[in-house]
Amino acid sequence: MELKIITIETPIGRMGLFARSGKLERVVFPNDCPDIGQDDVKRSGLRSDPAFRDAVDHIERYFRGEHVSWAGRPVPVGGAFYSRVWAAAATIPFGNTVSYGELAGMAGNGRAARAAGMAMKHNPLPILIPCHRVIGSDGGLHGFGGGLDLKRWLLRHEGVEI
Repeated sequence: MELKIITIETPIGRMGLFARSGKLERVVFPNDCPDIGQDDVKRSGLRSDPAFRDAVDHIERYFRGEHVSWAGRPVPVGGAFYSRVWAAAATIPFGNTVSYGELAGMAGNGRAARAAGMAMKHNPLPILIPCHRVIGSDGGLHGFGGGLDLKRWLLRHEGVEI
């Protein structure tokens, strides 16, 4: 069960991608990214590894402004509700937002807004599963692993004014 790690340069900084046993496990924002030199990554040839290829393509296309979606792709293993929340969040279209309550409803329990928020807090695949598109019922920005300034930047990148 070898852990494989690559980094990719994005407009928000260097992001890290982690895979084990041929499956993408985690994507991290620049503030959490390990210090891995790009020269090491290029030598390893991991960008073409099946565990990374789709995710890297998706992230690069996202930052070019393409309306890409991770919907229908496997979501990480979590509790049943978390997995449903992550699958539902993957369907939120580029340039759109939903509230935590709306997301909970999309996942089958409209009264579980706080639990949906916790699922988003533990989202292992940000950008791919666009937790930045989930906002408070008051229309405000609340909690985000990359920080609220990054959440605002990502939403503005998609044309959403917050």
